[in-house]
Amino acid sequence: MRRLLSFAVLFAFWFVITGSVRPFDLAVGIALTFAVSRWADRVLWADEPEPLSVHAWLRLPGYLAYLVKEIVVAAIYVAERVLDPRMGIAPTIHTHRAVFTRDSARVAFANSITLTPGTITLDVDGDTYIIHCLHESFTDAISSGDLERRVSRAFDDQGSP
Repeated sequence: MRRLLSFAVLFAFWFVITGSVRPFDLAVGIALTFAVSRWADRVLWADEPEPLSVHAWLRLPGYLAYLVKEIVVAAIYVAERVLDPRMGIAPTIHTHRAVFTRDSARVAFANSITLTPGTITLDVDGDTYIIHCLHESFTDAISSGDLERRVSRAFDDQGSP
């Protein structure tokens, strides 16, 4: 799966750079992309486990849909707080512990928090995430464990509750 993904990304990059659809250019691009992706798989990532299983790739669109919904809801909530002075902004630092066994799940969790308006992951130390929030209520999805469960399911991780 990793080789297929690296092939697709490298070929897309090659196509954007060249912009050519001539058969000879496409053949050269496919051959070079195949060679580089094969080399990368054997040399660069030889000892690395697959970042995601096939099942995780199938669950990823559902997680991304959930994340987009959360981003839109949070953006509206941030806009309300910024535009209505009565609601107020009370920045806070929130510490959250989330146990993941895979690095891809840890990274996805931290990045999902940062992508959501009003929150940003400041630091990750082992299983502890330090999060800055515009208001304490911005951590509801994090504190409830909902985001953690969804990341764990989407990224094929069994370490989380």
